[in-house]
Amino acid sequence: MNFRPMAHLFANALEGFFFGSGKAHVVTGVALIILAGLAMSLWKMDRRLRRLESEQHDPKA
Repeated sequence: MNFRPMAHLFANALEGFFFGSGKAHVVTGVALIILAGLAMSLWKMDRRLRRLESEQHDPKA
């Protein structure tokens, strides 16, 4: 048997452990949730700053 093509799939033991035990999907899911949270907080902050800048340029009082 030739295992040479499979050698690049599991470059180190930790990578083999994550893919072998099915934890790679969990790690990917958690990373995506964290990135989505960061994107949402940046979007909210941008909206608040845009509102404050418009109030500063056009004071209603």
